[in-house]
Amino acid sequence: MEQVLSHLKAQRDAHLKWTRDLCAIPSISTKQEHRADVAKSVQFTHELCEKIGLKSRVMETGGHPLVYAEWTGAPNAPTFLAYGHVDVQPTGDLSLWNADPFEPIVKGDWLICRGSADDKGQVLLYLRAAEAWLKTHGKLPVNMKFLIEAEEEIGSPNLAPFVSKHRDMLAAEAVLISDTGMYKDGYPTLTIGTRGLVYKEVLVSGPTVDLHSGTHGGVIPNPTNVIARLVASLHDADGKVTVKDFYKNVVDASAEERKRLAELPFNEREYLDSLGPNTMPAGEKGWTTQERRSCRPTLDCNGIFGGFMQPGANTIIPAKAGAKISMRLVPNQNAEKIAAAFDETIRERCPKGVKLEIHSHGSADAYVTPIDSPVLKAAERALQDAYGQKPALIREGGSLPILPMFQRELGAPSILLGFASPHCNAHGPNEKAFIPDLDRGAETIARLFQLLAK
Repeated sequence: MEQVLSHLKAQRDAHLKWTRDLCAIPSISTKQEHRADVAKSVQFTHELCEKIGLKSRVMETGGHPLVYAEWTGAPNAPTFLAYGHVDVQPTGDLSLWNADPFEPIVKGDWLICRGSADDKGQVLLYLRAAEAWLKTHGKLPVNMKFLIEAEEEIGSPNLAPFVSKHRDMLAAEAVLISDTGMYKDGYPTLTIGTRGLVYKEVLVSGPTVDLHSGTHGGVIPNPTNVIARLVASLHDADGKVTVKDFYKNVVDASAEERKRLAELPFNEREYLDSLGPNTMPAGEKGWTTQERRSCRPTLDCNGIFGGFMQPGANTIIPAKAGAKISMRLVPNQNAEKIAAAFDETIRERCPKGVKLEIHSHGSADAYVTPIDSPVLKAAERALQDAYGQKPALIREGGSLPILPMFQRELGAPSILLGFASPHCNAHGPNEKAFIPDLDRGAETIARLFQLLAK
């Protein structure tokens, strides 16, 4: 192991150049005018894989191509799959950037450019670790496969069909992913789960046109009043969601996971103040703020609309009104069943005299890796050895649909080792990666390769 670590240290600048060169390619997958740049980033990654000693090829999908690479020279060792992406978000308002987003600069210990944290800097950690093992030992301790796509920032529309079609090629005991963040700066972190999602839009229509409220008020149903009552009815006084059977199949976080979460440094008052002055805690009673924001299912109204919204007064009964509502789900809540239960609940509560429409805007199931997973334990050890401290075990409050997809298609759990700073500004201006964390990330992955062989 010492030879591998020495090589990583000696090649630090060369490896950083890989990241800078890849980040200089404006591979914005959402924009058609950057299609050639996306292909260029895929080709760059493919050539780098070949250069370090992997067998690699560019493979077509229904959209942007991807890279599949492998080293499978250890017939008696287990096999793992590393996943990442080399497409990036648009830059947004260039006036908010301190430099060209695609001209990487190093300022102190920070690499500043689009893609440095999400995800080019992180996905290259696996190639840095593989290169170190192959250069010093001529082999890897385990068999490794690498799936590096270029459509993650547009929702990976072609990834699931590709994985389904190539199950045998991608077969692995677990999927290793570094596309997440750290709990705090310098705090090694394993993300063990993400919440699922159901997104709904509820529309209520009444009169055919907006009506004078003085003439017709109190006579016919007002769509804005109906929407307000429907939204308000979705929680009880204790903050629990009242959608039919919403909690029926919920699997609570284990006592060990709750203990690990409670041990993390967290100041609730500082957190709430960071969201706005005088912010008070809310939500489901009986659970901590940390648990409510990651381990518990939630329902939120994301927008409500209807009637006269401009400055001034206009005394009308609106012809229509609506609301957009998202539900975050936890393990064992089936997104399809929750969506159906929501529809049923709204239909039962909607009064007569208005027309009701319910539209869906996507869904995803939750995912969690058991904390007693041997692969997770190996990742914990690798992080602890690299950072010198026990890593955080957290769940993300958002959704990552590829995780249940990998579980479904490959029967493989996913292990998420995140090395992005909480202040990395991913998707925003002046995105940056903390270079010492990239270095420790490469060390972590190199150590993990060895630990996974045992």
